[in-house]
Amino acid sequence: MELDEMKNAWLALDRQLERQEALNLATFRGTRLDRVRASLRPMLIGRIVQIGAGALLALMFAPFWIEHLAVPHLVVIGASLHLYALMTIIGGARDIYLIRRIDYAAPVLEIQQRLTELRAWLLRSAPVFGVAGCFIWVPFVLWAFIVLFGADIYAHAPEVVYWLLVSSAVPLAAMLLVLR
Repeated sequence: MELDEMKNAWLALDRQLERQEALNLATFRGTRLDRVRASLRPMLIGRIVQIGAGALLALMFAPFWIEHLAVPHLVVIGASLHLYALMTIIGGARDIYLIRRIDYAAPVLEIQQRLTELRAWLLRSAPVFGVAGCFIWVPFVLWAFIVLFGADIYAHAPEVVYWLLVSSAVPLAAMLLVLR
């Protein structure tokens, strides 16, 4: 075998090895990205459901406080529930936006940056939803008593509402302890 033939054979082997490495890298990257995409899918579906639920709640609570504009405490109850529903819609939409911004064909570093951005947003927004969740059940209970039974607890026994609000401090304290 001559030197030129040997060089050509080595070049052919080198090209074949480069193609094989590129194929292996693409396969490896594809499976890793498929796992990332699959792990984000339940979160995406959950946020779509969250937006739908928030929209239904907003449509349910808005007419309540609009109908009771003459009664300030009913406006506060309805508006706080309506604002919480809007908060769930906006939070879910932001999550979907951040998930959809991930371009799985981009370089790995860019994908990691997008995932880090999503994780940072979730870590910043979770305490806000947690604090709101500690208190939003009180107006919901008051609203439910008004709608279902026609009983305005605040009008008849405001001290019960104050105790309900004070009892919200227990889950709030527990949440703050966990956050620390």
